Formats: sequence, structure tokens, C-alpha cells
Amino acid sequence: MEGENIKWSEWTRSMERLLRLKTFPVGLKLLENPDDLTKSPWIRRSPEPLSLCQFITIVRTFDWTVGGTANDLATPGCASILGLSELPEYVTDGSMRNVVWLEKKEDAAICESVIQRIPFGKYKAFLLAPTAYDPFVPDIVLIYGNPAQMSLMVNAIQYDRFERLTFYSVGETSCSDVIGRCFVDGVPALSIPCYGERRFGHAADDELAIGLPVKECARILANLEILYKKGIRYPISHYGAQVSPAAALAAVYKFAELEKKQK
Repeated sequence: MEGENIKWSEWTRSMERLLRLKTFPVGLKLLENPDDLTKSPWIRRSPEPLSLCQFITIVRTFDWTVGGTANDLATPGCASILGLSELPEYVTDGSMRNVVWLEKKEDAAICESVIQRIPFGKYKAFLLAPTAYDPFVPDIVLIYGNPAQMSLMVNAIQYDRFERLTFYSVGETSCSDVIGRCFVDGVPALSIPCYGERRFGHAADDELAIGLPVKECARILANLEILYKKGIRYPISHYGAQVSPAAALAAVYKFAELEKKQK
């Protein structure tokens, strides 16, 4: 289902109900014309440049709508992830990343070369907003949650169309593993928020981040509903560490019936 056919406020409330999300799902919309920023009646413009992860946390915790252009982002790296600017040579040749994160400048340059970024040239501005208020049809949706919540998200992604999921981490610049990969490849993209996102974007110690392509959002929600009816819910109930799971597993998977059918 395409984004135009989803009632985003209803989708969001259902997702919050099923996963007990701590913060708001965030819609990202890229704009070809920066003048379109003024069409949002709720937009707040930052008085000073911020990192991309700071903008995201403002949306998911303050419940605000924000937006801007490359000039509103604190680093060229942030702007490049959204396809709003190209990178200076001191970034692409590894000089900047080599200062802290990687011992060898050559490795730093390789890291920069594999980071997934939205291609530069088409987009000039961005909007970020809680999807709870139907602010716009997003390009992708960002959700933050703990590992147990993300485990259920993975179950929902796989339920009706199994594949072994692959997720990536470039270390620092984790927004590329979530936003860049989700937008460019059109697949759900889960990753570990990096040091920078925890330092500046305030991602909690127990949080993971996932980007969902709009075309998958309705399917994933429907699968979460199915799993909920099967008893797969969050928070996950504890059975007991010193109690044999045999009886519970037999009841769920109906081992006796399965064995009988095989005879």
C-alpha cells in the first residue's frame, strides 16, 4: 500500500499500541523546492544549525515538526545523508574520520565511500514530523525502540514474506544505515545508534533505530496485529528461568498433532 492510502494517525496509534513505543514515530519528507517548507503550518525552524539526529530527537520527544535546508544542518555529513550537499575532500579522503574513529586514514576513506547517502542533486530541503498528526505523506518512517520491540518488528517484517534480514553498521554515522539504506534500497533498515547520536541526539542506551519504507508500513502493521492475536506481544511475558518450557512449547506448537500427522 502506498503512503497516500494510509491514514497515518491511525497507523501510528496502532503501532504505539502494539509496541508500546516510548517516543513518536517520525516521518521524513524530502523536498525538491525549499519554498515548500512554508506550506507546513506547524514547522519550527531552528535558530542555529543542528545535527540530523538532534532534529530527529526533537520530533520524537518534543512532538514538534521541524525542517530546513543544508544550511540548517551542523555538518556537511548530516546534509549529505539527506542528499542536500556534497562532501568536502577532508571528509571523503578520510582525514576527518581518521582524527578519532579509525586508526588508518585509508580505512577512514573506505568507510566514507561505503556510507549510504541519498544521491545529491534532487532534493533541497527536508521535513521531519510525528506521523501521529497526518502531517504529510512521508518518504520513510523512523521508529526507535528497545531490542525486544525491534525483535517483534523483525517478526512482523518476516511473517508473510520470510527472508533472512541483513542489517548494517558503519560505526559512526549510523543515520546512514537507517535513513540512507531505507531510502536508497527501499527496505526496512535497522541499526545501532552511534556514539554521536547518543551524545547529541540523546538516543538512550537501550534504543535501536529502524527505517521503514512507506510501501511496507501497512503490511508490517497488519502482521503485528496477526502476531498479537497469536499471543506474540510486547511487553514479552516471562515464563520463569527455572521452569521447564516443555509444556508451554507443546501447547503452542501442538507437537502431539504434528507428530500424529507425520505417522
